[in-house]
Amino acid sequence: DESLKLWDVTTGQCLQTLSADRPYEGMNITGVTGITDAQKATLIALGAVEP
Repeated sequence: DESLKLWDVTTGQCLQTLSADRPYEGMNITGVTGITDAQKATLIALGAVEP
């Protein structure tokens, strides 16, 4: 899931989970034209949305 977890080695408890936004996180691609299905799938994998 591409996240980084910080652990307390004494207790084994997860203290914090960090993650970075993907390159196209939240970009709305509804109605986009001129790209292939593969390109669209790649954008979605990189965080784009099609609500």
